[in-house]
Amino acid sequence: MYLFLISCSINNKDKEEVTSGYIGDELNIMHIEANNPDFINYIDNVSKKLNIKINIIPCPEDANNRQAEISNKLYSGSTDIDLISVNDEMVSEFKSRGYLEPLDDIMTKDVLQSYPKDYVESVSMYNKNVFSVPYMMDIMMFWVNEKYAILSNVRDIKNLDDFSSFLNYDYGTGLYAYGGAWEETYIYNDLSQFINMFGGDYYNWSKDNTRNAVVFLHDMLKYNHTSKAQMIDRYEQMEQKFIDGKYGSIFMYSGAINTFYNSGKYGEDSIHVVKLPNIKNLSTNIATWQYVLNKASKNKSAAKRFLHYISSKDGCVEYSNVMKQVPARIDVILDKNININVPDIDTIRGYVENCSLKARPLTSESMTDISEMGKIFQKYLLDEMALDEFCYRAQKIVDRNYSK
Repeated sequence: MYLFLISCSINNKDKEEVTSGYIGDELNIMHIEANNPDFINYIDNVSKKLNIKINIIPCPEDANNRQAEISNKLYSGSTDIDLISVNDEMVSEFKSRGYLEPLDDIMTKDVLQSYPKDYVESVSMYNKNVFSVPYMMDIMMFWVNEKYAILSNVRDIKNLDDFSSFLNYDYGTGLYAYGGAWEETYIYNDLSQFINMFGGDYYNWSKDNTRNAVVFLHDMLKYNHTSKAQMIDRYEQMEQKFIDGKYGSIFMYSGAINTFYNSGKYGEDSIHVVKLPNIKNLSTNIATWQYVLNKASKNKSAAKRFLHYISSKDGCVEYSNVMKQVPARIDVILDKNININVPDIDTIRGYVENCSLKARPLTSESMTDISEMGKIFQKYLLDEMALDEFCYRAQKIVDRNYSK
């Protein structure tokens, strides 16, 4: 059902309301935040600025269902959606299939310089064309429960020795030094993050540093530093367990900062983001949420006006401050003269200034490949598969489906 959100009441999300008085264009956007009151207010303001009637359409919350529904709409040539908010996995699949309108006139050379170069080239581009406009950045960051740091007397996890000391402390029954979202389609994030930090290469499973990262994760489970129960946990379950104090540390994207902050448990004496430990190098995953333009859209002019605005510095700042999320543009993040309404923004700036920001390796069959890698990695972690066998199979997946 469409949610017509211009000057509409947000208390009845099932009610359709069409706003009169707009003489401009109309635009249909399928968005992951369609039911978020803050996003509704943001779209209301943008629609008035641009004189575009913007209709927001919700999409499934489940990642697999969301990707399947959007893929089907694009494949069928449906014209009832113009812009779609997508993640890295989705744009990696869609950009090579002819579903999307190139956006080179939006993401010009000057604008592209405002985003991480390697990331845009890897994720947003195909055959030298740009197919997406990032609007929010997710940075994989390290979060610590300060109560665990006090117990272990490791107040500052600077390197591998500090992290190992933090992990080895006995915090008590049912409490774990580290927690993750290790369900088969989510564990890929921890796997690629630890490979980054250990100086490994996701494309080379014979490399010692790649294998060292894999062994480190295996041994966290082996020595009860983390829980076997998280093999079925996605981010929602992992976040709640961290809020509840069951985990001493996690790696999690910056997009979760509002969830943690609004829990009432966020603060220097409780859960909070800290600097990335320098294990082999300072390297971390990034992802973004992005807009893509349906090639079958009948409202491309309005869509491009919207994209011009949200990719501008002012548009980027507005979204960030309304939604309290990290902006997609690097120049906006690093400009200390801009007030960014995000908790711990100075620590986040430190990640951008000091860390190598890595795009995750994704393919045109991203969800299938992520799931396949997750299944064999879980088998290795549970000692159902030897290290050599896992690395052999992982290399086969990489060689078959990935291109660097």
